[in-house]
Order: sequence, then C-alpha cells, then structure tokens
Amino acid sequence: MKKIILLTAAALFCLSGAFAQVGVNPATSPFIFTDFTTGTVFQKNGATLDAILNYNTITQEMMFDQNGSKLVLDQSGNIDSIAIQGRLLVPGKVGFYEKLTKTPVALYVQYKGKIVKGDALGGRIGTSNSTLNGTLGGSKSSSDKPGNYDIKLADGYIMDTQNIYWLKKGNDYIPVPNLKAFAKQFPSKEAPIDAFIKENNIAFGKVHDMIKLTEFSNK
Repeated sequence: MKKIILLTAAALFCLSGAFAQVGVNPATSPFIFTDFTTGTVFQKNGATLDAILNYNTITQEMMFDQNGSKLVLDQSGNIDSIAIQGRLLVPGKVGFYEKLTKTPVALYVQYKGKIVKGDALGGRIGTSNSTLNGTLGGSKSSSDKPGNYDIKLADGYIMDTQNIYWLKKGNDYIPVPNLKAFAKQFPSKEAPIDAFIKENNIAFGKVHDMIKLTEFSNK
C-alpha cells in the first residue's frame, strides 16, 4: 500500500546509524541480508512503499517476498532509494549500490556475487556460472515481469562476493578499482591520502577501511 510521509530517505539514513553494519551474508547466500525483511521503497514522486525485501548480488536485482514467492522489484527507474535495516540502497548504473558515507563526495559499494565450487570445508576451489541456470534453479521467464525465482544454492557451491566501489561527484558515479584510483579523485589531497593509507593500513577489500578513508579525504 502506497503512502506519503514527511520523513525523507536522507533523513531516515541519517537517523538510523547506517554505517553500523555493512557487507553481505556468509558464503551460503546470494543475498545481502540474512532474511527477507521489511524495507521502505522511496519513489521519485514522493510516495513510499513498504515491502519484504532483499538484494540478490548475483542477478543485481532488488527482490521482494509476496506470499512466499520471491519476485523482482520492477520499474527501478521510478525508485529514489530503498532503506532496509538502517542501510540505504540506491539505483546505480547496474543494479543497486549501498551508500556508505554522508560526505560531499560519497562512497558507494556494489556487491557483485558469483557461484563458485566449494570444498568440504567450505573453501573456494573454482569458478562457476554466475547465472541463475542450474545452480540456483530456474530462470526469469521473458513473459513474467517481474520474474519469479527459485533462489537456492546447490550442494557443493558457495558464494564469492566482490566489492565494487564508486564515488559520487554531483550526479556522476565514478568507479574506483584500487586505492591509487581513489586518491586521484581528490587531486589536491593525494599526498595526505597516501600517508593516511600507509599509517592506518587501509585495506581496499575492507568496507569499513574504505569508509574511514572517504571520510578523511572529504575533510
């Protein structure tokens, strides 16, 4: 049921302590959140919609639970942002990105998952097709919009999730594939940023490290 409220997505984001928890589920799930959970969809026309949501890192689609069926949230072009468990996700160039900082040049992360063959201890031993066919069971029918998925990881397979970082300058999302590329987006602060990285042992693969680096770079 749609409803109009005065609290904006940005206000909700600021009030919720959005940086308390980031990242994705353990290696057994393609989803960001442990379970499908109530979230709020903020539409560009000012309306909001509450739904049971989760984000699929393999298909790069926001999904919702409707009477037990897992469906794709359609018409993402009409969506401004989505708040789930104090975290804010926004439509990106492909799929949704999580907003990690409230800085003028803000940091976003895109969680991109694929299925890999696992060993008996749950470790990674090889790569697998990242599509829905076979390992997840079923695929989206071209006649179904939104499509219905049977989301279940096959035995012997685990998830491998990559963090893809983006900096937003104005309305542009700029990819930052490494720490050097990150520093170049702050041309007047490259030397202090390099020093901060070394002094604080900033790891590109750690989301919380990248949050600290972005907050420092915006000072």
